[in-house]
Amino acid sequence: MELNQKLKIGMVANTTYAILEIVIGLASGSLALVSDAAHNLTDSLSILIAFIGQKIAQRPATEEHTFGYGKATILTALVNSLILIAIAGFIFYEAYQKILNPSPVKGGIIMLVAGVGILVNGGVAAMFIKDRKNLNMKGVFLNMAFDTLVSVGAVFAGLIILLTGKTLADPIISMAIGAMLVYGSVQIVNQAIHILLEGIPENFKPKEIVAAMGAVPNVISVDNFHLWSIASQKPALSCHLVVTPAGLNDHIQLVENVKKMLSEKFQIEHSTIEIGLTPTPDHEH
Repeated sequence: MELNQKLKIGMVANTTYAILEIVIGLASGSLALVSDAAHNLTDSLSILIAFIGQKIAQRPATEEHTFGYGKATILTALVNSLILIAIAGFIFYEAYQKILNPSPVKGGIIMLVAGVGILVNGGVAAMFIKDRKNLNMKGVFLNMAFDTLVSVGAVFAGLIILLTGKTLADPIISMAIGAMLVYGSVQIVNQAIHILLEGIPENFKPKEIVAAMGAVPNVISVDNFHLWSIASQKPALSCHLVVTPAGLNDHIQLVENVKKMLSEKFQIEHSTIEIGLTPTPDHEH
């Protein structure tokens, strides 16, 4: 199933569940359910933002954007992560208020609606498990996985409330899950900023790549080496190779050999390679 189709399904499922929460919340007089419904509508907004990012990223390159629009998904991942951190802050605030001013909570209703939430949010999260290498989809997965944890926590909180009548379990569980959300969101923020600042792609080792290029026949050394990401999962490389006279004479084949090695060994499909008999004046190792 295509990512755009998954996002559409996730947005419909999440929005439908949010509407259900609003209806039940208003009918039962549960402010907690209405508040959670508002949170779920925010999730739908996050999925919509991710969907827009994917659509923009699919646009072809232009004269003004010669690398295309792949980084749109990085921007949407960053925006979504910041939204998640803001939501976590709201959860901390609400949990703190509940600790200071406990209010009656209907444990049975919470358990029922939370059970539905586990199925809906868990199902949407499961669709994106295999797409987590895409930073944009990782943000969506984290969002929905977090909501699933919230629902699981709500079930336990509802059960404790039913058995003991104590409502303190609800805010405590909420704060614990909120802390996990902040941790995961901050990781995505760091990764997004790293890519936007042309950082080295995750799990790539420049020294290993340079050594592999240096091992290609007729290559003496590598300088002016640069490695970055055009978009999530799209590494790019540029460099200058110092080659032997034989390598210079057959430079077309040499460059093809290096590019083939980069593709097969490191999955680097976009590379720009210059060659010469001497290092560049501003060579970097």
